[in-house]
Amino acid sequence: MEKYIAFISGAAGAIVSYLVGGLGMAVTVLIALMALDYVTGLMQAAINQSLNSRVGFNGIIRKIYYLMLVASVYLIALVIPGIEYAGDGATVAFCVLEFISITENGTKMGLWMPKFVQNLLAIVKDKTGEDNGK
Repeated sequence: MEKYIAFISGAAGAIVSYLVGGLGMAVTVLIALMALDYVTGLMQAAINQSLNSRVGFNGIIRKIYYLMLVASVYLIALVIPGIEYAGDGATVAFCVLEFISITENGTKMGLWMPKFVQNLLAIVKDKTGEDNGK
């Protein structure tokens, strides 16, 4: 399910980017969401008494990889005609996934979430086979 959400949000981001002539701020927003996700992950781990430096380090490495992947899409778009907005699409897809992760961190801290968000998270966890986080 997470793959479908990423694909749909990425395609929608690419279309919006095309329609408005490029998003520009998409990567900046992605970096901000990554930072928020990391901090909320630390908060969640502190509350649940599960802080682990290895898990935190792996989270940073994963986020750096995602940024490198997005940069690769932007670079490939420079040499393949017709896919100028693919980088923005990929960036928007990762923004959506980071937002989902931020909301998951909130629910793991026991914070209230709207019912539709809880249902979305339950569907994503069910479809991806997740049971206790990342």
